Parts: sequence; C-alpha cells; structure tokens
Amino acid sequence: MEEKKVSLDKQAQKKPGKQVVQLSEQDLELKNRLEQYVDEIIQNNPESLEKLKTEVRSATTSMTSVPKPFKFLKESYGKLVEFYNGLETSRFKKQLADFLSVLAMTYGGDRDSLLYLQEGTLEEFKFWGHEYLSHLAANIGSEFQIRLQKQEGADDLLFLVDEIIPYFMDHNSEHDAIDLLSEVDQLQKIEQFVNQVNIQRILVYLLSIVPFCSDQDELDTLLVTAFNICMKVNEYTNALRIALRIDKPGKVEQVFEACQDAIIKKQLAFQLARHRYQIDEGIINDETLKKIAANQYLSQFYINLAKDLEVLEPKTPDQVYKAHLEEKNKEANFEQIQKNLAATYCNGFVNAGFKKDALMGNKENPWLNNVKNDHTAIAAVASIGLINLWNIDNGTEQISEYFDLSDIYTRAGGCIGFGLFCSGIVDENQPAQAMLLAQLESPEVQVKIGAVMGLGLAYAGSARVELQEQLISVLIETADSVELAAMAALSLGLIFVGKCNDEVANAIVQTMLERPESQLDISISRYFAVGLGLLYLGQAEAADIVIESLAVIPHKISKYAKVTLTSLAYASTGNVLKVQELLGYCSEVTSDDKGTKIDKNYELQQVAILGIALIASSEDVGSEMVYRIFQHILQFSDVEVKRAIPLAVALINISNPKIQPMDLLLKLAHDRDQELSYRATLSMGLLGAGTNNSRIADKLRGLAVYFMNDSNGLFLVRIAQGLLHMGKGLLTLQPYYSDKFLMNKVAIAGIISFLHGCLDIKNLILEKNHTLLYYLGIAMYPRMFFTLNDNLENLPVQVRVGQAVDAVGQAGKPKRITGFQTHTSPVIVSAGERAELGNDEYMPVQDMILENFVILKKNPDYKPEIEQPQRKKTSFSM
Repeated sequence: MEEKKVSLDKQAQKKPGKQVVQLSEQDLELKNRLEQYVDEIIQNNPESLEKLKTEVRSATTSMTSVPKPFKFLKESYGKLVEFYNGLETSRFKKQLADFLSVLAMTYGGDRDSLLYLQEGTLEEFKFWGHEYLSHLAANIGSEFQIRLQKQEGADDLLFLVDEIIPYFMDHNSEHDAIDLLSEVDQLQKIEQFVNQVNIQRILVYLLSIVPFCSDQDELDTLLVTAFNICMKVNEYTNALRIALRIDKPGKVEQVFEACQDAIIKKQLAFQLARHRYQIDEGIINDETLKKIAANQYLSQFYINLAKDLEVLEPKTPDQVYKAHLEEKNKEANFEQIQKNLAATYCNGFVNAGFKKDALMGNKENPWLNNVKNDHTAIAAVASIGLINLWNIDNGTEQISEYFDLSDIYTRAGGCIGFGLFCSGIVDENQPAQAMLLAQLESPEVQVKIGAVMGLGLAYAGSARVELQEQLISVLIETADSVELAAMAALSLGLIFVGKCNDEVANAIVQTMLERPESQLDISISRYFAVGLGLLYLGQAEAADIVIESLAVIPHKISKYAKVTLTSLAYASTGNVLKVQELLGYCSEVTSDDKGTKIDKNYELQQVAILGIALIASSEDVGSEMVYRIFQHILQFSDVEVKRAIPLAVALINISNPKIQPMDLLLKLAHDRDQELSYRATLSMGLLGAGTNNSRIADKLRGLAVYFMNDSNGLFLVRIAQGLLHMGKGLLTLQPYYSDKFLMNKVAIAGIISFLHGCLDIKNLILEKNHTLLYYLGIAMYPRMFFTLNDNLENLPVQVRVGQAVDAVGQAGKPKRITGFQTHTSPVIVSAGERAELGNDEYMPVQDMILENFVILKKNPDYKPEIEQPQRKKTSFSM
C-alpha cells in the first residue's frame, strides 16, 4: 500500500496551539498501537510493557530526527509517571522505571533519567544505545557535583560509571568515556581500557583538554594518567613528552630505564636535547646518546640545512637594511657610534649560528677598529658568541684572542660571547665554567658583570650547584655595584629556572631587603625581581610563600617583584583568576575627580600587562581574549600604561607575524608618545623574528624614513630589522613547541629578561645596557625538521608542510593539515604549521609530532603505488 504523504496546515503551523498534522496510515497505526500498550500497562500488564519496549527499541531514526515512538508517547508520558507513582514496590515497578528513564531523556526534567534508572532493575540500560548513555553520563556528572557540594556519598553513581565506560570504549567513544571519568574524578580508571588500537585517540583527547584544567591537582591527575597509559603500551616518545610537561623528578629517568630499544633511545635523546633537559649521567651510558642529549649535533645539522638552502654565505647589515629602497630626501641623522652598534647587533642576529660573518670575521679591516665607544666594544666581541651559536670549538678559537687583551671592555664582551656559544650545549670539559670563573676574580667590575652574564647564558636551565655559591657571594657581597648584583640575581634565576631553589630565593629577597633605597631606585635593580621570578617559572602555587615574604621589603620594588613572581609562576597556564588579579593592577584609579593625575607606580601596571600576556601566551583562545583586553587598555588607560602593550602583543605572537598584531604595532610605532613608539618599533622585530616576513620588512623600511631625524628610533629600527632576518630566516624565538604542549623554560627566561629591560628602554636598551639583547640568544632555535636514519644520517623523504588543523575527537583519519606544500626534507616549519610524511614508505620509530629531529624506519606494510598506463585518447570525427 502506498504511504500517504503528511500534509501540514501552514496557517495553523504559524499559530501556537493550532498545529494540525495529518499522519500517514502507518504512523496512525503505530500511534494507536502504542497508546493501546500504555492503556494495558496502566491496567498492570507486564507483557504490554515488554512489547512497548520492543517497539521503541526497534524504531529507526535519522541523525536529525527523534524516533517516532518517542513523538507519539509524549501525551502518554504523564499518565505513565502518575501510574508509576501509585504503584507499590515490585519487579513490574522497577521494569517500568527502566522504561521511564529512557522516555525521560526526551520529556523528563533535569536528571529524571538518572533518578528513574536508580529505582529500576539496572539490568538492561546499556542496550538502549549511545544517545541514551550519553544523556545518562551528563546526568551522572551533574548529580556527582551536587553530592560533592553536599558532601554526600556517590558509590551508586560510580557503579553506573563502571558499567557505562566499557560500552563507550567498545563503541569508539573514547572522548565520552574520558569526559565522564573526569566529571566523577575517576580519570585513572581509563588506564585499564587502553590498548595499541585506541591509544592514539585516547592520548590526543586527553592532552587536548590540558589547557582547560581548573586547578593544579586536576592537571597533575590528567598528565599522570596520560603518562601511565603511554608507559603501559610502550609509547616511550609520547611518555617522555608528557614527563617533560609534568616536570617532576624521576619521570624522565623512568622512561629511559623502561625503554630497551637503542634506536628509540636515540629519538628520546633528541627530545631531551630540544627541551634542554639534563638527565643524570648514570642513566645514559652510550657515547652517541650522550652527544645527542648534550645537543652536540645541533650546529652540524643547522649548517647542513643552511648549505641545503644555499644561505651559508655571510650577510652584511647593509644587505639586511636595503637602505637604497628607503624613500628619503636627505641623509639620516645617525650618530656613527650608534650606527656601528646597530650594525654589530644586526650582523650577530642575521649570521647567528653560521660560524662566519662579514664584520667580526674580517681580518683585513677589523670591525673592532671602527668601534670607538667602550660599551660598543662589549657588544662587538659578544656578537662572536651569537655567530658561533652551539659551536664551542669554533667559538673558543675565534674569541680566545680577546681575553688576552688588556682592554676590560673586550674581555667583558668575550665573557658574554663565551656564554652564548656554550648555551644549551653540555660539554664534560666545562670550558665556560673554567674560563668565566677565572674572569670573575678580576678586580674590574665590568669584566665581572660580563663573567656573571656569561655564566647565566652558558648554564641556563642546568641547575649547576657548583655555580650557586659563587654567584650568591657576588650577589650579597657586592655593595658598591648594583648592576653586578642585579645581573648575578638574573644569572641565578636563569641557571635554576623553574627549580624552586629556596636558598637562592632567600638570598635575593635578603639582598633587596638590605640594600639602600637609592640603589633599588636604579632601573637595573628590577632584575632582582626577574631573577627571583625565574626560579619559580611555571611552578604555580609553589611561589606563594615567597610572594608573602616580599611584604617585609619597604621599597616599591617589593610590589614589582610580587607581580613579576606571580606572572612567571603561572606562565603559560592560562589561569583566569591570575589574569583577573593582574588586571586589577591595570584598573587602579590614576586621576581624581578633577582630572589631576595621582602619583602612582605605572611600572607596576606595565609589568602586570606583560604578566597577563605571559600567562595566556600558550593557548590560542586565551591569546585572542587577552588581545581584546589590550585593545580596551589602549582605548581607556593612561599613556604610561599603554607603553607596555606593544611588548605584550609581541610576547603572545613572538616569531608569528599575524596581520592584526602587525597593523596594531605599526600604528603604535607612529604614536606621538616617543617611548610607546620606540617599544612598538622593537616589538615589530620580535613579532617577525626569524621569519623574513616581507610585509614587516617593508614597514620597517618605512619607519627608518620616519625616524630619520631620531637617532634612537633609527637604532631600534635597525635592531628590529636584524631580528626579522635572524638566522637568515632559519631561526625562531617561539618558546612553545610540540603543538604548544611543551614550553622551553630557558627560551621564556631569555625573552622575559629582555622584555623587562624594554620596560625602561631609554635608560637600559638605549644606554649602556644594550647587551640585554643577547639574552634573546638563549631563546633562539632552528625551526627545522630533519628526517634521519638509525645512523643519524640525513634521510631525504617527501614531507608535506601546511597549516595545522584541530582534528581532536573527529572520526576516522581526518586531515591534520591544510593548504600544504610538498618538499624534500629537511624543511622549515613556521609557527602554526605542521609537518606530515608525504607517503607511507617510511614511518617514525614511534608515533610522535614531526618536528626537530625524527628518526625514520621502513614501513613493513608499504606497497608502492603501481602507475596505471595512460589510455590513448581517441578522436572522433563526424
């Protein structure tokens, strides 16, 4: 029989309560049958209940509509509930409760499904399908939170959870299982369901919810669970990645000891080197593994990449400036000293890591002869450290001659340079320690400052105890030079970054307490606070005791230190409460009712803005929200507060030249407030650092003309140009990697050390403390992706590089990149991009994010595609 079409009265449809739907004969028959079953149930007929259940269970539906039995039972739901409430306890009542639990999913109130289920038999609820169990899971989550607040038991709910989870896991709904277990604080139960088939889906989803953890305990539970499931199925590369994020003693060593595969161990060593994690010497016995973990292969592969891309030849500052493209009517008012200083820094940044350059390497016309100013000589010699980044042998050979000179400034520069090229490289001979501790004995304060800075750069993140005593003595005993003591505090912060070293923290707090206010008023003294903050980088609540102890310091630097410590302790956590706390400093009243400005500490507001950017910088949504906050501050705050905005914008987008921040910084660079203009100019260089972005390059050439009569402004433009072309486009300052899951603490420390100097750009960067620029050197890292064989030789394969796409929780094998280009490795990977292997011929030794160095092996299941012979085209004629 042909089914009649359903006709709708459109006029009735528009009027509420007058909708008329004409049912087909089949639907009408079904509706009458269901109503008959309901009437029989009300007359205590258990058989009709079973028939009704069968009818509802066998109903088919599409993804976009409710099953017809549910629609037709709408009017009967109230009758069934009323009948149920009048029944005495019996098996029939429990069976009816089971069915009402299913109907309540559509017609019931909040948590009615769960309440009826608990009063039912609890025997067959899993057979009602995924949609019902998902609804039930939501009910369980809500009920659990209510009981938690009332401090009531939840054993009955946990029983249901234990029944539902296996169903979700068997039906590829791992994300629903994880959500439910997270709601009831039982996430660790997921471990028993993990196997080689579902590990990737579980792990990807677990790690994707890390940014949304509400507190540190929840985060720790999630990460430890993820770590345990990786160890259970021998996924060592992912386990190490999570162990580095957990950052607790013993976790990394546990992964290494569990792994028995020599090739996988090499891959793990590359991961340690990227993170600058120094593992206990007893764990690694193999010499090759030691060299990999010590980062000693980095320079060699970086040079190979430069050769491959044909950018090894030194680049001069003039080639970077492209001054002939600047539209100017007259020669710029640029003092020769500043011009040479800018060229020195630009040369160092552009040729970083290439072992040769056009200025310092020119023996016929030594660049040092062109540098007359004392502090310019420091920068010139220190630039050798940047040029020989990660290459101790070559760097030592080039810089050793400057230690033999009697000039204290060249020796000071040599100390900084020595620290730079030793940074991140572990050498058992400890050349930096031997050389720099000897220079620390010098009677000259300038040489001591150079040696202290060099030690901080060379051993950043190493937590070397033997340096602690030496630097604490410099910090405490130096009564006359506040600059030397401040740099010692910063170096201690760099060496013990994120290690919560209480002894060092107490020494820095004691120094701030004992020093006269006249010394703490000097701008460089801010580095006491920065050094203290770095000790607790990313350690959240661990910094609370030290924050409280700062209240005893009477000077205003205590507030500066408190804000700095808070922002660094919660760096990259996205903690909303801390962002609100720091916003409180920015919203303080700055003028009275008459408009007269109240004398206040604007520096505090500026460092708070920098802290907000730091807390939100690791996560895209948080960065976007913070960017909007900055727009409000620009609109409504005093100009003194606005000055921190360019630095904060650069921090959340460092080495990631997006159009919006770029346009904002360009606008601020033309602001009439000189300080704001200077910072925005330098921030443009940080925004595009190492990207060779043509749009920023063009805007900077325009700014060079704009600052033609401003020597300081033009100097900062040249620095920004050097940063933009850093490493000829092969380096990045981005401190986050591994899909922004991991934060390189040393890189963050270097960037923050420099940005705090920019908070007083006129008295620090534009005066004799311009060497703070070299702290960016420890944040530099090649943005390359090398594929290697098990002998650590380059293995050229087809690699696709494209914009990363979030595919978490999607079914099947969704595309993880879009708009890709195919290259032969090694390749360059920019911020926001992701790499994939072009075909299945090779595969990583273990599943991992493809970046930095990845060891490949032959895919045993690979079958080459057979080229189909082209068919001959046949032409037809009429």
